[in-house]
Amino acid sequence: MAEIKSVVIPYRPKLAFLVVLGLCCLLVLALFVGKLWGGQVFGKDMLEKARLEVLVDKMAGTIAEQNEELSRIRLSSQVDMAALENSRQEMIVLQKSIYQRDEELKLYRELLRDRDQEDGLSVADIRLTDLNDGRIDYLWVARQKTSKMKTLQVLAEIWILGEQNGESVEISIQELDASITEFPLQLEFKYFSINRGVLSLPDDFEPAQVRLVLRYPWMEKAQFDMKYDWKLEG
Repeated sequence: MAEIKSVVIPYRPKLAFLVVLGLCCLLVLALFVGKLWGGQVFGKDMLEKARLEVLVDKMAGTIAEQNEELSRIRLSSQVDMAALENSRQEMIVLQKSIYQRDEELKLYRELLRDRDQEDGLSVADIRLTDLNDGRIDYLWVARQKTSKMKTLQVLAEIWILGEQNGESVEISIQELDASITEFPLQLEFKYFSINRGVLSLPDDFEPAQVRLVLRYPWMEKAQFDMKYDWKLEG
């Protein structure tokens, strides 16, 4: 069996003290270096933070200006759209006015050429146009010829003749056109009067004819009483 020999290390207190002192010096040096380095890094971070805060303030100001400019642009766009819509509506009204003037001019020329027109009241034209939504656009022209052509009042009655629930009925235009508030209609014209409107028929009503009656207010008997076949255009 091998013999075990003991190794004796002599105890040296000075060496241990030097080792501990060296370790302490290294620790203090590490702390000093770390603090110095940390201070430099902290300073740089603070400078960067200050730079970023200035940049954020500038960007916030720029964004606020851009938002204000965007609001102005949106407001201007809304104003432009409103102006465009107003112009469009005015254009529609103008087109309707031009169309009506053209109709009146055409009718006036026809009246001048028509030497066979009977004296008194008559109807020059009647048109019924399907609007494809259940409503009917109607137009009719009343005219007069007297020895002394002057502006006179005329009472007009319009009736729609047809069948409802298997029975013959006669419905006034006032019941079918919501814009008419009085019946008979009161017209006032010298040569002719163009009249138009939109009517809605009951679902169970089958129209067959349109009856037009014209008379002067001071006369009991109608001067004009005529029936026209129900014919739709368009």
